[in-house]
Amino acid sequence: MMKKIVTKLWLGKFVSVRDYEVKKAIKQGGLVIKYNDDQMILNVDELSDLKPNPKPIQSKFTGTYKLVDITFKPMTIDPRQGDFLYE
Repeated sequence: MMKKIVTKLWLGKFVSVRDYEVKKAIKQGGLVIKYNDDQMILNVDELSDLKPNPKPIQSKFTGTYKLVDITFKPMTIDPRQGDFLYE
């Protein structure tokens, strides 16, 4: 899984990820987005459904990229962790 650390949210609820980062995350099996102490996990199927904004942005150096806006929904329970069963 690819990890992405975000320092700010757009409009207080969106995370902007570049289109080539989404493609890379699909190849690596998913994306973990961290913001402050919260994190959210997107699997390959969820990443494949995302559509980038149609307007290309000129890179500071060479080339262009598009942004993909994702609604940030922090996890309350990590699905990768097992649950203890108490009886």
